[in-house]
Amino acid sequence: MSSVVAYSQVVTAEVPREAWDETYFSLLSLKAHLQSLPGWQRFDFWARDKEDGHVKLIAVTNWDYPEQLALWLSKGVTVDAILRAMEPPPRDLTVDLYEEIA
Repeated sequence: MSSVVAYSQVVTAEVPREAWDETYFSLLSLKAHLQSLPGWQRFDFWARDKEDGHVKLIAVTNWDYPEQLALWLSKGVTVDAILRAMEPPPRDLTVDLYEEIA
C-alpha cells in the first residue's frame, strides 16, 4: 500500500549568470531559516551552467503535511519569491506542488 511521505514545492528557473552568486547565497539563507520551521523535511537545489549565460535551477522543498506547506507558502518567504527579487530576474520561472508517494 502506498502513502504520501512528503508535500513539496518544486521550482525551476533560469537565473542569469551575473545573479547566480546572490541567488545561491540567498537560497542557503532560506535553508537555514527553513530548518527552524515545524514540519520542514528538507530543501535541495541543483544547478547547471547553460551555454547561453544562464544557470538552470531546480529547487525542492519538502514538508510533512500539506497544511504546513500551505502555511509556509502563505507567508511569502519562498524560493520563487526570492528568485523574483533577484536582479536581473530569472526567466522561465515555474512553481509546482507535488506529493511524494512511497
